[in-house]
Amino acid sequence: MSSNQLNDEQYRAVHHRGGPLLVLAGAGSGKTRVITERIATLVERDVPEDAITAVTFTNKAAKEMRERLAERLGKKAEKLRICTFHALGLAIVREHAKLLNRRANVSVFAGAEQKSALKSVLSDMKLPADADQVDRLISRISSLKNGLIEAHDNQLSAIRERYDLLLERMNAVDFDDLIVLPIALLAEDDEVRALWRSRARHFLVDEYQDSSRVQYEWVRLLVPEKGNLTVVGDDDQSIYGWRGAEVKNLFLLDRDYPTLTVIKLEENYRSTGSILEASNSLIAKNSERLGKTLRSNLGKGKPVRVWESPNPEEEAQRVATDIKGARMRADDGECGSNWDHFCVLYRASYQAREIELAMRREKIPYHITGGLSFFDRAEIQDLLAYLRLIANFDDDLAFMRAIARPRRGIGDKALGELGQFAMAHSCSLLEACQHEELEHKKAHSLHEFGELIVALEFQFKHGEADEAFDAALDMTHLEAAIRAEAESEEKAEMRMGNLMELRRWWIMHAEKGGDLASFLQDIFLMADKKDDDPTGQVRLMTVHGSKGLEFDHVYVVGVEDGMFPHQSALEENRMEEERRLMYVAMTRARYYLTLSYTRVRKRFGQKEKCAPSPFLKEPEQSVMRWVDRDTNTEEAREEAEDFMAAMKRNLERMQAGK
Repeated sequence: MSSNQLNDEQYRAVHHRGGPLLVLAGAGSGKTRVITERIATLVERDVPEDAITAVTFTNKAAKEMRERLAERLGKKAEKLRICTFHALGLAIVREHAKLLNRRANVSVFAGAEQKSALKSVLSDMKLPADADQVDRLISRISSLKNGLIEAHDNQLSAIRERYDLLLERMNAVDFDDLIVLPIALLAEDDEVRALWRSRARHFLVDEYQDSSRVQYEWVRLLVPEKGNLTVVGDDDQSIYGWRGAEVKNLFLLDRDYPTLTVIKLEENYRSTGSILEASNSLIAKNSERLGKTLRSNLGKGKPVRVWESPNPEEEAQRVATDIKGARMRADDGECGSNWDHFCVLYRASYQAREIELAMRREKIPYHITGGLSFFDRAEIQDLLAYLRLIANFDDDLAFMRAIARPRRGIGDKALGELGQFAMAHSCSLLEACQHEELEHKKAHSLHEFGELIVALEFQFKHGEADEAFDAALDMTHLEAAIRAEAESEEKAEMRMGNLMELRRWWIMHAEKGGDLASFLQDIFLMADKKDDDPTGQVRLMTVHGSKGLEFDHVYVVGVEDGMFPHQSALEENRMEEERRLMYVAMTRARYYLTLSYTRVRKRFGQKEKCAPSPFLKEPEQSVMRWVDRDTNTEEAREEAEDFMAAMKRNLERMQAGK
């Protein structure tokens, strides 16, 4: 890339000569281009590659940066240190392992290894060590290490101390140690600090608004007051406060680096003027920001649409129909390559349920990014195992899952012996449970389970559809298990809500004359999505998961008071972060943005009236079109005309295909 491809602000940032620099980079302003070009320029100025260190927050971002620099610099890029904070921490830990009472081949514990180590500590301390307790304590120890909670709990401090000693003895660290141990080394050992300062004579941090308190401490230790620090970030896109990110780290730079130069990237290459005007006016309501105003180089564009729907089901159907209509109008509509120009965003992952069903109804290919499909959720899989077994007594795989949920005291050993008995008598596992020759200390429990499935089969064949489904939840004790195991009432209601959605589908199917076997066949076809490549598919994702992405068409659903902003944010005075989250959602859109809310939504099993989110009223209203309030607007007419045109075109295609 040559310098004449950069705008004035980008050029100043890339060629900044020395001292601390903050690049305040708005959404779609080309920040990745700036940071990679700045690194390349430093190399071309003969700064030794080993004196440049750049860190970011995801492996994907680090990989993208390395690839861009490889194209730009060739083999010189191989010597650059470009990685995540955690990868840099691991390099420091391994190089200075002796100072940490470890060996260079240190292991990094995560997931199962971390849980196993903590469980061992709890057992030694004669404390409860069940799975839920272990999960809770891992989270609390992580918060303690990252400074998110104070060590007021003496027992927690003692557990952490024993846990850390065990990891040390096992020559291991956990992911939090990859941050806190390097900080301790840099703070306490002058030689280590001098060495890594020489390797970070130019230290660059991408997505700086996502940094935590301890990561900022790391930056301060690596880069002296007048050092060559470059941070690139956007205070308006700081949305990870719940995992320790602190937007105030941006504000502290001016205090801790008095000679700081601030360059604002305000030219947006992504979104139209209307989308930016709505987004700018929304985020301007925040007081905790450094301030900037993005400007578009794409022209005014279409106004932002606001939709009102009666309920989430109709909202989802409207989104799917609109996407299908827009897709059919596309010039390359026949090839299907532009489905991935569309994205549906939501505040919470469970909101994908209705959208997913609507996409399947309309036969629209879609990809759920960063979340489970409705059909992959544990509670859905558990209940489907029972339904499969009720419909087919020979389904041994369904039997194995069903008998384990909830736990009945029938372990792997008993099931293994049951399997051997079934094989010897040429029967299914369910038939083996009721076989008169079965002799086993768990025979009574196994026989009871078999009787349960037979009773439910009778219910589904001869009873009412709703009563049969409810009996399955009740008699299997699945509902009781879900409520007992959920961390909160809200989580329990969310999982039960998923099961109630499956119940609704079953009842609709039964009302049309379908039986359980045909229902399960339909479900299988709906759930059979093995392709994890999002190319050529509509993207469904949470707003948190959308950061850094962009799409021609963006739909944000559930924009209601208490949903977005979330009720917990209202109660905990986190409105500014919620507003930043909405800003991120809006600035994912290139050309078309639709914000949608419903009048009624179920909460804890009860229908509740909804009010539009305040985030729909805060943007500049001259660029907003409330389509359902004024049917005489151009947008309302266009939507109606588009709908009719799409239906006509679809009919013509169907007739042509005959």
